[in-house]
Amino acid sequence: MFNTITNKNKTTYEELKQKQSWSLWKKVEHTRKRIREFVQFTNGKAYLSFSGGLDSTVLLHIARLDYPDIVAVFCNTTNEDPEILKFVRTVDNVKTLYPKMKLKEVISKYGFPFVSKKVSRSITDLRNPHKDNPNIRNLYLTGYNRKGIFAPSWKLAKKWYFLMDKEVTKFDITSICCDILKKEPMKRFQKETGLFPIVGTTADEGQDRELNYIKYGCNIYDSKKPKSRPLSIWTNQDVWDYIKINDLNYCSLYNDFVSVDGIFVKGEARTGCVACGMGCSLEDVNRFDSLKYRNPKYYKNIMSYTNNGVTFEEAFKHTFVSFSDFNTKENYLKFLNNALSDLNGCNVDFHSTPVYKEMQEKNISPLAGLTRGSKWDI
Repeated sequence: MFNTITNKNKTTYEELKQKQSWSLWKKVEHTRKRIREFVQFTNGKAYLSFSGGLDSTVLLHIARLDYPDIVAVFCNTTNEDPEILKFVRTVDNVKTLYPKMKLKEVISKYGFPFVSKKVSRSITDLRNPHKDNPNIRNLYLTGYNRKGIFAPSWKLAKKWYFLMDKEVTKFDITSICCDILKKEPMKRFQKETGLFPIVGTTADEGQDRELNYIKYGCNIYDSKKPKSRPLSIWTNQDVWDYIKINDLNYCSLYNDFVSVDGIFVKGEARTGCVACGMGCSLEDVNRFDSLKYRNPKYYKNIMSYTNNGVTFEEAFKHTFVSFSDFNTKENYLKFLNNALSDLNGCNVDFHSTPVYKEMQEKNISPLAGLTRGSKWDI
């Protein structure tokens, strides 16, 4: 099915940093070469994943220098900013995909996309205990995996404990939005067409993408699902320089503007699903505050979405504004004890885990809460 190409794109951290320091035009040639290699590898069965953002706008322009008829595929997740939709409609030869559920329906059924994918997955499991998930719940609560090895990065941060208590937090949060609204339509398209994606991700967007680039390089050939990331070595400044030099049209979301009330609103650094609350707790300027000034009507519509009778606006305030009301040691212990008690009677009992044995050695009752001075302190 595929042409044989030896993957020589794997690299090291030092080589990545060296490539990131290349001149813009050297990076352009590098990108064109990687695209040509990928198209050759897939026997021409490639498409360009187009989000309407800056990176994919640049990638589409470069790809069409050599392949002017390559199709761009945009997934309208029903969670797109109106300005993105407006811009996408100005681009030629773009195929639009749609999910089987709308965002409003996903929120109603599964919950709000808040905090982070890792936290929301933890909360979903802890709010829904059953006989098939005691090990993962124990891992989230104590940091110990099924082999008794302490893995602290998996332990849920105590400031989010209140989200797992159904009496305190009446709504659900979820990480499944992306799977339903974006990944499923793309997988369906690839299955129906036999085409493989060229995407506009860069290694400087986060540690995971940096490590993935070091492992695979720009083009992933060693997989049942080949993928090309030919902009991997680009920086955000490279993208802006390319746009300005080539006088490319781009989405207006990235521009600063002044609202009708005279409020200065800074342009978006990155675009994505407009109603996604992932990462909000880390932002200096909340994305929803920007949306409120940029598009008050759309903001009001999103804030009316509900889960378990709780609106998006109420849930957002509960999660990101009022959370400090629950951050007391007394509450930490209460929430944790309730969750630990759910492990009793499961296939893997909390009482047989290393954290319980450590409590016994220190003469601490697990139902009296965890205290400072151990790996599992609160």
